Order: sequence, then C-alpha cells, then structure tokens
Amino acid sequence: MTDATDKKTADLDDRVEEAVENAMAAADAAADDAGDRIDDLADAASDAIGKATAAASEAASKATAAASEAASKATAAAADAASQAKALAADAVDDAGEFIDDASDWIQEKYRENPALVLGVAAAVGAVLLVGVGAIVRAITRD
Repeated sequence: MTDATDKKTADLDDRVEEAVENAMAAADAAADDAGDRIDDLADAASDAIGKATAAASEAASKATAAASEAASKATAAAADAASQAKALAADAVDDAGEFIDDASDWIQEKYRENPALVLGVAAAVGAVLLVGVGAIVRAITRD
C-alpha cells in the first residue's frame, strides 16, 4: 500500500507543481499585459499633456497678440485725440485773438464817436464785475 500511496502522492506533487507553474506563467503573462497597458496609458497621458500644453501656449500667444494690437490701437487713438484737441485749442486761441482785435477796434471807433458813453459802459461793466467778485467772496466765506 505504500507504493500506491507514494504513487498518488507523487502524482499529486506533480499536479501541484504543474498548477503552480501554470499559475506563475499566468501571473507573468498578466503582469506583462498590465505593464503593456500601463505603458500605453502613460503614452496616452503624455500625448494628452503635450497637446494641452501646445493648446495653452497657442492661446497665450493669441491673447498676447490681441492685447498688443489693442494697446497699439489705443495708443494711436490717444495720439489722434491729442492732435485734434491741440488743433482745436489753436483754433480757439486764434479765434479769441481775432475777437479781441475786433472788439478793440470797435471800442476805439465808439470811443471816437462818443467817449462819455464808452467810459460809462466801462464803468458799469467794472461795477458789475466788482459786485460779482464780491458775491463770490461772500459765498465762499459764509458759514
């Protein structure tokens, strides 16, 4: 009975050894498969990160270009507005000079015709200016 038992034990040992080898081979195959899948996932993630980085870089470049263009347009508009304001101010000064010259000529002409009237009007205008300045000073100093 010992030989039969030994044979069964040897058979069982062979089967266990074969099952362990099969399990180890299956585990190695699964590990290789998992490693391949991890490598594929890592490659896909790397590609996605590269594409996202490129898209972000492109968006930043476009935003910088748009900001630069807007700044250039704003600078040009400000320069144009300043130029127009300068031209308008020069025209206003010229017009005021012409008005003063015309008014001076008119006052001289009226003074030659009727000096008392011109002096009376000048005194009245002076009095009105004094009253106006006095009213402003009084309004400022009032509590």
